[in-house]
Amino acid sequence: MSWRISKAVRAALWVSTAGVASLAADVRAQQAGDPAQEQFRLETVIVTATRREEGLQDVPVAVTAVSGEALAQSNFREVTDLQYLAPNVTFSSTNPVSNGGGYQIRGVGTQTYDSGVEQTVGLVVDGVVIGTSRDPGATGFSDIERVEVLRGPQGTLFGKNSSAGVIQIVTKDPKLRDTSGDLSLSYGEREEQIARGNVNVPLGESAALRVSGYYQAQDGAIPYLVRDGNVGDRENSGVRAKLLWWATDQLSFLVSAEHQDGFARDAHTIESLGTSALFNSQFAAFDVRPGHGVYKSYQDGDWTADTRVDAASLKVDYTIGSHTLTSISAYRQVETLQLSDIDAAPVNIFNNSDGGVDNSQFTQELRLTSPSGERLEYVLGAYYFETDSSGWAAQVGNYYGLFGVPVVLGGGRRDQTGTNESIAAFGHATFGLTDSLKLIAGLRYTHDEVTAKMVVTPLPFPAAPIGVLLPYDGKVKDDNISGRVGLQYEPATDVMLYVTYATGYKGPAIDGTGGIARKIEPETVDSYEAGVKSTLFDGRMTLNAALYWSDFSDFQAQALDLNTSPPSFALSNAGLMRSRGVELESSMQVTAGLELSLGATYSDAQFEEYEAACYAGQPASSVVGVGCYLDPETGLRVANYAGERLPNAPEWTYLIRGNYERSIGASYAIDASLNWAWRSEAQAVTADPKARIEDYGILNASVGFGRDDGAWRIGIYARNALDERFYAPYASGTLNPGGYYRIVSPDAFRTVGVNVTAKF
Repeated sequence: MSWRISKAVRAALWVSTAGVASLAADVRAQQAGDPAQEQFRLETVIVTATRREEGLQDVPVAVTAVSGEALAQSNFREVTDLQYLAPNVTFSSTNPVSNGGGYQIRGVGTQTYDSGVEQTVGLVVDGVVIGTSRDPGATGFSDIERVEVLRGPQGTLFGKNSSAGVIQIVTKDPKLRDTSGDLSLSYGEREEQIARGNVNVPLGESAALRVSGYYQAQDGAIPYLVRDGNVGDRENSGVRAKLLWWATDQLSFLVSAEHQDGFARDAHTIESLGTSALFNSQFAAFDVRPGHGVYKSYQDGDWTADTRVDAASLKVDYTIGSHTLTSISAYRQVETLQLSDIDAAPVNIFNNSDGGVDNSQFTQELRLTSPSGERLEYVLGAYYFETDSSGWAAQVGNYYGLFGVPVVLGGGRRDQTGTNESIAAFGHATFGLTDSLKLIAGLRYTHDEVTAKMVVTPLPFPAAPIGVLLPYDGKVKDDNISGRVGLQYEPATDVMLYVTYATGYKGPAIDGTGGIARKIEPETVDSYEAGVKSTLFDGRMTLNAALYWSDFSDFQAQALDLNTSPPSFALSNAGLMRSRGVELESSMQVTAGLELSLGATYSDAQFEEYEAACYAGQPASSVVGVGCYLDPETGLRVANYAGERLPNAPEWTYLIRGNYERSIGASYAIDASLNWAWRSEAQAVTADPKARIEDYGILNASVGFGRDDGAWRIGIYARNALDERFYAPYASGTLNPGGYYRIVSPDAFRTVGVNVTAKF
């Protein structure tokens, strides 16, 4: 492992050293008066991380900005691909979007994907918080202006609180007095088809309409052996319309509406067979049995997720003197139907683990922003958030035909409903103590109320119950005050230092395990951060660094609840966890046509206090409080995971992104791009040595030829060009005792294709 890490670091250092040497040579030539040398500066990156437009290098927040152009160059396909473009960001390795997966920033993310549990990392699209599970956000659209990744608590600036960070997606707005459009068509391996288009139409002098659409589909790389289809199949489409109207010079309205349809096959496959002779015998007729390195699916039932999204929002900006009052009203509805064959076997054990979710959310945000450039700058806001969710689930199977009738887990169909209501007021300000020193301060008040209810209904046909779940009905509420203080210092024009202390909050939840509705306390965090942002070589290079330390209390996770009788494993406040590390980022305009971006992180995210179920096959310990031990008070076997790393939290990550453009002839140009993202090993399940995600790197590349004004381009692209296999294994449980399943991302297989773009 140390050799692999040092090799990765050496590669990053070699590239950065070569780039810096080239920059230094050019600057020396300029200073010497060489007329052949021309100064080329990096473009100023504008972000809205502080709710006002500012240069990235002027914002005292650890933020990464990825432009829409960079997304296109890296062959960005789904919103989860962001983890290969921004350092210290990962996406759930065992839950794709269709299963309710979420992001982790600095190793920290939501571990429970119930629709009533708040996300630790906030996802915001055009100022609208995506607050329900299984919502794909802006997946597939090509009209993205930029993506901003804000690391650390951000509650004093954003409507919904976020204890670990925010991913903010900004899509392109309509442009006045501009008629333009673009179209991109791609075709690749495994019948990959991608079509994206945008058109901007002026409507008189004061209004404009922008319409964007996409369609993308690809066959999965893991074939079903006993039925049609492939694990990893995708087919998604969507359309968005945005209407901008300037009623007066001080008042504008932006109306947005969208619809998305998504289909995915995200079945798990078998990594290894266990100790059940009955289960193992089902594979005797196959020439190749399931196991490590075998990328085939043996299940006889399907595993699909169909998702539908309908959304609308209204943004109103009104200038009052030199201030701006902003109102954002939004409604989103997400419907998901998921059909799952959870046994992964060629016979009907539990072929119908089916369910559906219908989530809706309404949000209203009001914000008052002071003018920029003043000694005192501030943002004041009020926020209302409400979700209503309903869902059902039934897990039914023939169970080898051993019972003579179908069997059902939990005693029947489970119908769940719930609401999540949040009201908040927040403010953030900076005050110039001197020309070079600013004070940073922010405060937030949040009130949350959560309700949840479940009923169990017998199936309309004879079935043998395995376990019985009891109904529950509960309500919890909580209040919180969080904030931020810090200093921002500019000792020179191109150098900015900052230090901040911030607190974050994740709202309460309800768990109904065992038929008892129990309050789950909010999760809170104390976060310390110090950073530097610098611009070097006359604007041709940026170099940023951040040190952080975050302590989380009452971490919400599946753990042993000692306050019930008898004690049971359930969603609970597990205790303490810590995330600390170092982040480095740099961009370099090496030559007129060559730009490099580098990022590297060291992240130490681990549990400080955490007792939970022992992982499958964990050796028994005779020492109470050490390893997997027998609790003398409860008689249950539990595990102490203090000191263990969080799931899906690699210790080391780095990325290198390069883009080269050069004009040839009178009106043509060639281009090439490269994106390499590497991460060290991580755990799919805490502490389980067999549930380890090995270290891996993803290489995306493209080359193209076209008009130098961008009117048209023809290119070749490759995603995962090195065909690097990676996956997340986890214990199979009672269906395949002693064995392991795995989730394999479609990104784990190479795709090579061609792309044609046109603009007018």
